[in-house]
Parts: sequence; structure tokens; C-alpha cells
Amino acid sequence: MVTRVSSGIEGEGVVWGVGAFAASILVGVALAPLRGSIGLENVTIVFLAVVALAGAVGGRLAGLLAALSAALSYDFFFTTPFNSLRIDSGEQVVTVVLLFGAGLLASLGGRAGRRSLARSREEEEAIGALHAIARAVASGNSPDRVAADRLRALLDARAVQVVRGNGQSDQVVAAAGEPLGELDVLALPHLDDEGRLPSGHLRSVGGTLVLPAGGAVVDLVHDHTRVGSLVVVPQPDRPILRSTRVALAAAAHVLASC
Repeated sequence: MVTRVSSGIEGEGVVWGVGAFAASILVGVALAPLRGSIGLENVTIVFLAVVALAGAVGGRLAGLLAALSAALSYDFFFTTPFNSLRIDSGEQVVTVVLLFGAGLLASLGGRAGRRSLARSREEEEAIGALHAIARAVASGNSPDRVAADRLRALLDARAVQVVRGNGQSDQVVAAAGEPLGELDVLALPHLDDEGRLPSGHLRSVGGTLVLPAGGAVVDLVHDHTRVGSLVVVPQPDRPILRSTRVALAAAAHVLASC
């Protein structure tokens, strides 16, 4: 995914990839004097451990950089002629290729783990946002400001507005993020009460639905009457998990009852 779920992963991936590159060089320098006694299979295990750690923590990009740097470091320090990227043995070529391939597989597994962790984090934040809104209602305070702030942070959105009115006299009562011009709320795509987008506005990035760039609305409906809207203007191509869309719908339901 993009933004926090994806771009954050990729940004950290560069850092971890650079760290893994440095670690691979250090492993080579540290173990090169022992190459006659430590056993090349043990050296390979150490390099794979570096790659697996980089992939698990830093994601696919970090794992890919780590796999490449581990293969090059192994080639430079542990294949003949030593201290050169040339290889004079077919068996050693196979070893280097297998090390890179195994490292690449380890990095892909790490990517899946990172994505799962990012999804879990967003789901926790969605629950936290709903809890904060409900707490504001329970304390007798208006939840509109809390909803605007927490949902904008949850979605990393450009802006979130809480609008009150029946369509004829709508008024923005709380807003977070960028100031927006006058929006035609009724013309924007509307999520249903389960957070689903209308079929004509379905688009995905990386296999996950994205909110329309111009904004989306969840109506505040009380006793079958529209009493306002929850307006979200996302970052471009910002994927949104189904659990987060459901959280938006749930937040709208809470706001409608106030």
C-alpha cells in the first residue's frame, strides 16, 4: 500500500537496505581471516541471517539490497580469487547465485510480514479513533472536532470535515487538515453504511481500494433523515483498508446520533 502502509515501509526500506549493505561488508571483513577454518556453509548462514533480518524489519526493498550486497560481499571475500569480484569456479558461481536467490526469497517473506504489521497498526488506530469519538460523546462533549482530527490522522488525509445540515443549509462545524474551498457534498461519491464505495468509483492501488482523489462522503443519517456529512479528501492514491472504511461508516453513525 501507499503512504503510511506502503511509502513508510519503502522509506524505511532504504535505510535498512543501506544498513544491511554495511553489515554485509562488516561480516565479510570480520570473517575473511577465518575463511580457512570457519566453513563456507557457516559464512553463508551468517549472510542469510543479515538478509532475513533486513527483509523482516525493513521490507522488500531492504531485503533486496541486503541480498545483493550479501552476494557481492561473499563473492569478494570468500570466492577465489580473493578480494575480487571475479570467480574462477563454476561451483562458486552457483553458491553466489543461490545465496542471492535465498536472500531474495527471505526478503519477500519479510515484506509480507511488514505489510501485515502495517495493516494491524492501521486497524488498531481505527479502533482508537472510534474509541476517542465515543468517549467524547459519553463525556457530553461534541465529538465533531475529535472526529475530524482523529480521522484525518488515521487516513493521513488532506482534509476531513464534519458538516451539519440537511443539504439546504449545510455548515462545516469541524475541520482538520488543509482548508478547502466550497465543496458540493451531494456531488461527491458517497460511501454506504458499511463503508463501500459506489461501483463507478472503484479503483485500487496495489490491490487495495483507494478513495476518490476529489473526496468522498459518508452521510450522517438519523431516523432515516440526513442530518449532515462526514467529508474526507484523501492524499492522491491513498489505499484504504476495508476495516478503515467500516470505521468511517461507524464514526458517521455515532456523529449522526449526537
